[in-house]
Amino acid sequence: MIFDMEKNIFDTIDSLKIEITFFTILFAIIFFQIQRAEMKTIISMLLITVWLIALFFYLKYKSEQIGNIEKQELAIIENENTKKLETPEINSTNYYVKGALKKGLNFMNKNEILVKIAKDLIFVKTFDQQKYQEMLVYMNQYQKVYMYILAERYPCKSYVPTFLDLRENILELLYQFYLVIPKNFKHIYGVEPYKKIEENIETFLKLSRHMITVLENFCRLDLKEHYFPMTSPMPFDEVREKEKRNILP
Repeated sequence: MIFDMEKNIFDTIDSLKIEITFFTILFAIIFFQIQRAEMKTIISMLLITVWLIALFFYLKYKSEQIGNIEKQELAIIENENTKKLETPEINSTNYYVKGALKKGLNFMNKNEILVKIAKDLIFVKTFDQQKYQEMLVYMNQYQKVYMYILAERYPCKSYVPTFLDLRENILELLYQFYLVIPKNFKHIYGVEPYKKIEENIETFLKLSRHMITVLENFCRLDLKEHYFPMTSPMPFDEVREKEKRNILP
């Protein structure tokens, strides 16, 4: 233990020696060049240095601002999930989803694209807060099942169908937004709600197709499980045929 500590100390000292030597040589070269340079060149170098310093602090300030905005947006989404739902439980045919999440959107927040979709569609909560909250819950559980399958905490055979059902639940909600959102906003300009919904449906379809491909490769190639549900095209669900009659494709 003591030997390891001493070794780490010597390594740190050696590293510092190298850095000090490098900066000393660099300073000597710069100093030599400045001594030989004309006044105009020195002034130009000073102006460039000042400009670079100012640019560095400006970019740092903008980065912090963007970070703060992202934190505020995530806080708004988290707050939506923690609000009390109009009904004590989500009316879902998916056994994996029962109601509001007790630990927040810990899994959804790990998927940047799902978070972006939630941000883009946050205007939905003005017209139907419950449907927006349900979307957040489904997305969180969707990402959770995906991560747990890849971590081998959930078996493929049992939970890939659950993952696919959650995908379908999310798509159903996204299409239902067309029914609760007006085609045009009267007091909000520059936002086309139907176009925004369509864009995010396309985004989710691309994301989910990629996630399905990852799971299929993982289950078949890594775990050597040859069976994987057919997803392209999706099989006809006879059990839910009557239920789906009034759901947009």
